[in-house]
Amino acid sequence: MTYAINRSRRKTLAVYVKPDGAVEVRAPLKLAKSEIERFIVAKSAWIAKKQAQIAARQPNLPRELPTSEYANGEFERVTHELVKAWESRLGVSVAFVGIRKMSTRWGSCTAKTRRIRLNAALEYCLRECLEYVVVHELAHLRENNHSPRFWSIVADALPDYKARQTRLKSLSWLLNGLRGE
Repeated sequence: MTYAINRSRRKTLAVYVKPDGAVEVRAPLKLAKSEIERFIVAKSAWIAKKQAQIAARQPNLPRELPTSEYANGEFERVTHELVKAWESRLGVSVAFVGIRKMSTRWGSCTAKTRRIRLNAALEYCLRECLEYVVVHELAHLRENNHSPRFWSIVADALPDYKARQTRLKSLSWLLNGLRGE
């Protein structure tokens, strides 16, 4: 079985199956490779099950990125316009909006500094998906968790957010689609 090892100061050993089916092992800095291999063997049934679930959900993954719906530079402009519009609707203010490649998330919010980051792969998604991620991240400025109150804020802003969320999940293969670009 092929897997990537990511070593850090962590104390525990963990295995992750990424949205594209790739396996990543997160291990303590000095843990012996033999221990990691034993762990992978012990978890091989779980890994195979997860990879099968991913394959079943996404049987015909595209081999290349779809064409962006935005002209050169337009994605960034549209993104900033959406953030500005939703800031006033949600009664929040953002100090920074960044767009970057991310391999596991569509967006992130640091409420303390009022900074949000959006995945560059959103350029290849429909505008409604981009708008959902913008609203989701801005809602964290009002409720910095995923509590019922948080989801109520999202639902009030976008009553169809669950449909948008489902569409975005079907595009999770894009999370790894920008690697190495």
